[in-house]
Order: sequence, then C-alpha cells, then structure tokens
Amino acid sequence: MELTPECIPCLLGRVLFESELCAPDRSSEAMRTGLAILYENYVSGVNSAEVATKLHSHVYDILGCDDPYIELKERSDIVARSLLDRANDFIDRSTDRLEAAVLVAIAGNVMDFGIPGHDDPEQLVNDLDTILLQGLNINDVDQLKDKLGSGKKAVYLTDNCGESVFDRLLVEEIRKTGTRVIGIVKGAPVLTDVTMDEVHRAGLDEAFDELLDTGMFAVGIDVKKISSNLRSVLDDADIIISKGMANFESLSDSEIGPIMYLLRAKCRPVAKAIGAKKGDNVAKLFV
Repeated sequence: MELTPECIPCLLGRVLFESELCAPDRSSEAMRTGLAILYENYVSGVNSAEVATKLHSHVYDILGCDDPYIELKERSDIVARSLLDRANDFIDRSTDRLEAAVLVAIAGNVMDFGIPGHDDPEQLVNDLDTILLQGLNINDVDQLKDKLGSGKKAVYLTDNCGESVFDRLLVEEIRKTGTRVIGIVKGAPVLTDVTMDEVHRAGLDEAFDELLDTGMFAVGIDVKKISSNLRSVLDDADIIISKGMANFESLSDSEIGPIMYLLRAKCRPVAKAIGAKKGDNVAKLFV
C-alpha cells in the first residue's frame, strides 16, 4: 500500500507513544529523527510498511529499547485470555463456526496501540460484543472455505499479541477441515506483534502444525528481504491468511498470493485501499 499524507501524523503519533512507554527523556530526539526519516522517504509510490520499518528501527535505537511495547503485549494476552469463554460461546452458538471464528479473530485486531482510539487492552472487554454484533462488513469466508480441506496447506501470518489468543480459535477451526496450517510470527520485536518469545503465552505453539518466524525486523513482511525458505513456504501455500493492517500494507503491492486479509479497518487509508470503510470488519480474498 502506498504511503499517504494521513499516514504521517499516525506514524509520528506512534513514535511519541513509544517514547512515552520506555524513554520519555528521549522523546524530542526520537521525534526529530522520525521527522527526518519521513522527509527523506516520503516519495511517490513508496510502500507505507517499508517506511514504517525504517522509522521504528531508528527510533528503537534512539530510545535504547528493543521492545517498547513489552508490557502492553503481556497485558493484551491477559485480557484476551479473560475473554476466551465469551469468544468460544459466540462460536459455539453460531450456525457457521468458521465464519464466527473469523469474526472473533478480527475482533482481536483492535488490540493495536499507539494509534488514535486504541490506548488500552482493557478496551476490548467493553467492545467485544459490539464488534461481534457488527458482523463481517466484507465477507469472503465462503471463498476461503474453497481453499481449505484435506491435503491443503494454509500459511497464517499473525499480527498483534492479545489478538493472537483469538487467532488460536480460528486456527483450530481451519485445522478441523484437514488443512495443514503453518504459523508465521515476527523475527524481532516490532510494535505489538507476536514473536517467538510470546507464542507460548498465546498457545500458538500448540495451535499450528508448524511455526516459523519472518527472520527480520519489519512492519508486516518486507518482501525485498524475505528468505528463500519463507518465500517458498508462502508460494507453496494453497491460501495465505494475513492478519492485521501492517501485513496488508506490506503485501498488497506484492505478487504473493492468494491472500485472505482479516482485519479491522482502523484507519481511512487502509480502509480505502482494501475497499472498505473505516471501522469495518474485513475478510477479503485477493487472488
């Protein structure tokens, strides 16, 4: 996805948020660096996730913090686990368990911090039922079902902690179809995304048939730096299930696919790029 003018204040807001989390005394230096990186890299056609990766890499170095969101990630997992009974009950009461599990996984995507309106993991305690009642505004789940079944292979690109606890429920439903599911987590701490350090806490080590990491620090997945092994895993998949906005931003310009994007459209640029409205629950297949 191309970087838009609206992305600029959002990225700078994240820099300030990260600074306040771990090194408030270095916030001015971090913001100056962020401004310089955006000035240098905001050129026509540039990928938003690529710029975000450069920005956060430099800012983390300035803050002297490998994982500014570490405490928020742990709190998010705790909150999500406290909601598992409600999430499971919603799936159990549904006439379509897979579609319900998709919606639950998307509901978890609101646990994404440092962007306007998303400040506290506990927010989902009050918002979960409303999000589930909203349903899927874009619903390609029937097309997803066509990609699943005995002998099929799915790659599941995880996103945020907390959200990953709900991802497990969807992975379980997918595996019931006989599909082999390979999970992918981030290779290094970036934003609130899951790394190998958090997989046990979310139960992902038990959920997937195989679990790999991206092998890189990147917002989403940097297709220019992807290893030959990971590229082969993606190319061999019958379907790639991609969680969250950052994975969409990084992969929507690529030739990798087919991809089923599952996300809450939390900003207008992503919503417009994927063909939704801000606030929509999106399950959209790109072939």
